[in-house]
Amino acid sequence: MDELIVKPSVSLGEEVIHLSTLDQQAQRHYAKPMFLFRYEHCGLRDPVIKHLRAGLSTALSETPDFASTIVPVPGSTRKELQLELGPGSGAPWRVVDYTDEANQSRWPHGSFDELASNYFSFARIPSEHVVPPSFLDIPDNACKLAALGIQISLIPGGFILAFCWHHTVSDARGANVLLRSWARHTKESFLHGKPNDPTLPSEDKDDRWRLNYGLNNATISEIPEYIIDPSKRCPLTQGSPHLFDRENQIAVPFEISTWYFPAPSIQALRNTLGTAATSDSSPFTPVEAICALLWKHVSRARRLAEKGHQTSLFTTRLEFRARLAPPLDGDFIGNITEPNARMRLPLEEICSPATATSLTTLASAIRQATEAVDEAAVRGYIGLINALSAVTDLTWGYYGFPGPDFGVTDLSGLDVFRTDWGSGLGSPVCMRLAYREEGLLYLFPIDSEGGMEVQVLCEPEAVERLRADEGVTKFATFRG
Repeated sequence: MDELIVKPSVSLGEEVIHLSTLDQQAQRHYAKPMFLFRYEHCGLRDPVIKHLRAGLSTALSETPDFASTIVPVPGSTRKELQLELGPGSGAPWRVVDYTDEANQSRWPHGSFDELASNYFSFARIPSEHVVPPSFLDIPDNACKLAALGIQISLIPGGFILAFCWHHTVSDARGANVLLRSWARHTKESFLHGKPNDPTLPSEDKDDRWRLNYGLNNATISEIPEYIIDPSKRCPLTQGSPHLFDRENQIAVPFEISTWYFPAPSIQALRNTLGTAATSDSSPFTPVEAICALLWKHVSRARRLAEKGHQTSLFTTRLEFRARLAPPLDGDFIGNITEPNARMRLPLEEICSPATATSLTTLASAIRQATEAVDEAAVRGYIGLINALSAVTDLTWGYYGFPGPDFGVTDLSGLDVFRTDWGSGLGSPVCMRLAYREEGLLYLFPIDSEGGMEVQVLCEPEAVERLRADEGVTKFATFRG
């Protein structure tokens, strides 16, 4: 086992990075995506480990926020956090060789090819086998946290890269900036024996301050699907510095099913919706079409209308870099995904028979929800947070699973499967998650062939109904 701290390749001085209002209000937990690579390695001494570590070190010099330590703002009474950098900053790094004779019994989950034959299902693989243990059990009274942690799990025929970052630092698009940089420098290390020199961020590159200013007199009535409740996110320990949100455990049986929409099926679905759309509307996007299809069919499979629920709220987090005036840079590191796009419809309408017209109605509602989130909505949200007693007092007020509201986490725009990590590695074969937020639907990045995997969380019996639903299976293949 190899454990150490990977420091930026360029030494850092003492520095404080001030988080924006939206960063302060972001979910306080570790996102834990996992990327699976096919690679015939030679254990801990394989050169791939050296190249990956060198690439990460250089990438952290380009995105130093991810090398930071998250701490409370001294003297703050509003549960505010900040990032601290110094000569000792870096990302905890752990490599576990499950092909080593001493560790083989700890990995009864099969080779890379065996995982692939089961579409990389992680349902029965404990998170502690692939994620650094210190990133799984966070004490309520922790006084500081690493912004990023990495575990590489070597298995026969490949490896699993767990990328654990604290959401306060950035949203997924910002984290993807680091991943792209890491891949680029790892590729250079393969080619030339070491990465290129990093392009250091300029002092005026940090635009977090732009997300501190909101509208005056903003009220919760303007976003009725949110609530102000200091108890919803607070950790269990009294007086905690609140580096981590209270976890919401799902207390009813559920199953996560994976579905694959190949590119021709996505286009066929869009064409189906297009037949019922008005002539002056632009074609629905793949995300709008898939979300409309699954909002309807998952709600029907869960029999929500029969359970006495009257409405279902569709929500999805967008990233708004291009919607601000002036726009934020596409490589902006930080959080800009709230407020969520939202649209509430009667379940009687959602659960009506699936026709091109009824699906188009849902897709149009989803488009209306996303288009409503503009600069004014973001500024109103920021203004409301700034007026509260604590930055974490504002939270979602809707009722996701096992309730009727339909939450979507959309990762489809990330270029994960088009990023080249270098000779012998190429791009990840698959992406999975070692965590689960409240919500029903995850849209994974579009693959190299234009297809998309989708994961659905619902009751086990609802999964069986979806598998028998021709309205879903004519567009998507069940993968387990």
